[in-house]
Parts: sequence; C-alpha cells; structure tokens
Amino acid sequence: MNTSSALRLHIILVLAFIASLAESFASGVKKHTVSSPSSSLFAIANPFKSEEKGKTKPLHVESIAEYKEKVVDEKESITVVRFFSRYCKSCRASEPLFYKLARDFQQHGVNFVEVPLTEDTKVLHAALEVPSLPWTHIYHPDAGLVEERKVSKKHIDEVRQALRCYVYGECDLDDAPADCMNVYGECAIDDGEEGI
Repeated sequence: MNTSSALRLHIILVLAFIASLAESFASGVKKHTVSSPSSSLFAIANPFKSEEKGKTKPLHVESIAEYKEKVVDEKESITVVRFFSRYCKSCRASEPLFYKLARDFQQHGVNFVEVPLTEDTKVLHAALEVPSLPWTHIYHPDAGLVEERKVSKKHIDEVRQALRCYVYGECDLDDAPADCMNVYGECAIDDGEEGI
C-alpha cells in the first residue's frame, strides 16, 4: 500500500468515526467503543439492542417495505408502533417508558416497532397521517389498525391501558382510552405494573 492510499484510508476511517459520533450524539447515545480489528472498525452502542440479557427493545423500521413486512403483514401478534424523531424532546423523554412497555408485554407476544422520522420514512409518516410526535398505532392481527394516539410521557398510561384490553381480547369501542378496569372490574394481566 503506498503512502497516498494509506492516507486516504486513514481519512475515510476518521470521517466515518466523526460521522458515527455525530449520529450517536444526535440520537442521544453517548457510549462509544472501538472493537477489535477482526470485527467492524467502529462499534457504536445500538439503542435498539438491550444491554440486559433476555430483555429486548423495539424493532427499528427504516423503510416502507420493512413497515409492510413487520407491521401490516403481521397476522399472528398484536403490534405497537411508535413514530418518533431523534430531534423531538418529547420523543426522547418518553422513549424509556415505551421501552419499559415493550419489556412488560414481551411475555404476551406483543411486537413493538419504532419508525423514526427520516428522509426515507417521511412519506410513510405522511401517508399514515401521523399528526404529531411521538405517536403510536396499535395493530391487531385480525382487525388491522385499532388504536392511534399520543405516546408522550403524559399519555403512555393510556397506551398501556388500551394494550391491556387488546391482549385480553376485549376493548372499549368508543374513542376514549380503553380501560381494563371498566371491562373486567380488575385487570389481572401481569404486565409489570401494580395497578392502573
């Protein structure tokens, strides 16, 4: 390898590292590690892979084709979709609560998906008429889209209550947030919460 090729390779590696730092900083991830030469050159902590064994975070969808495959075509499980932006303060504030919801309902076979607002997904956000961020859709395998609502910190409990009812198989039919206490008297589902 001559000197100019080595210099170009070094510049490319430095630029890739700077770009990954900027992307990580923008998404709120501050953990950076350098991996061994046998694997990829730079490994940035992935916010969609759990650090804790046995606990998963939502699947990250980046295209319309992925959305169709992972959400629309899902015919076996309830799927909860969170629409968000990395630059949205409310989205970042509610993210840990959404991840906890995903962990709590993991044992019930509920799928959780996240769709960031990017150049590739802005058409999807517009086509689904996502009015604000963070926003959520709940899809039932037999009925399709059954709920859409805010999923900010203030509204996460409404999403949890609606999801409890769908997991049980019965839901309120009006536009008000679903309430298991009204449907069942007492919500006996074990989703990590003591009560509503």
